[in-house]
Parts: sequence; C-alpha cells; structure tokens
Amino acid sequence: MSTVRTCTTPKDGWALYSHFLGNLLLVIQLHEDAKGRGVVVSNEERIIYDTWAQLVGNLYMVMWRMKLNGHEDTAAKMQQIVDMVVEQDLTNREVRKAIHGKHRELDIGVQEFEDEVKRLLAERVQQ
Repeated sequence: MSTVRTCTTPKDGWALYSHFLGNLLLVIQLHEDAKGRGVVVSNEERIIYDTWAQLVGNLYMVMWRMKLNGHEDTAAKMQQIVDMVVEQDLTNREVRKAIHGKHRELDIGVQEFEDEVKRLLAERVQQ
C-alpha cells in the first residue's frame, strides 16, 4: 500500500486523503462530542492541535507527491482541501461537514464508491 512518502498516482493519493480525512476529523469530532456531554478531557487543546497538525502535514505531503509526479490537476484539487483544513476551525461541525463535502465533490472515487454501495444495498433489498 502507498504511503504519504511513496504515493505516485491520483488513485493512491485520493485513497490516502480519504483515510486521513476520515480518521483524523473523526478524532476531533469525538473529542468535541465528549466535550459537549461535559466529559473533561485532559490536554484538550493539545489533542486538537496535534490532530490538526498531523492532518495538515499528511494532506500536504500527499498533495506535494502528486505535484512531484506530474499530476498538477489532482494536486490543485487537493490543495483546496488543504486550504480548508488550514484556514478553518475543525472543531466546528459544519466546517468538518464542508470539508467532507468538498472531498466528495473533488474525488470522483468517493462518488463511485457511494454509488456502488447504493447499488449493492438496492440489490440486497430486492432479494
């Protein structure tokens, strides 16, 4: 499997974007959900900052690898997501939703995956 240091194709790059956005934004979401329920989390700001830094770093590295391997169009699309992650407050639910929406819009693989899941679920219902 490709990593942030070895990916060379848009398919691998978008797969890594899906992985990092899904997992690291979930960490922030779960943290915010716990805080909303009154759960006291030690090192609260540190958790958010470290998760944000990890997300930005990994997304940037994948985007840079796309540029390095001649996939300028893919890199430009990925840069839009990097910009959103850097410039906006990831503790805000609507911001996280917008980032996922932008990812869904720019990565054709996400839509293909969602369409296939819908098709499989429809088949299952018909059986």
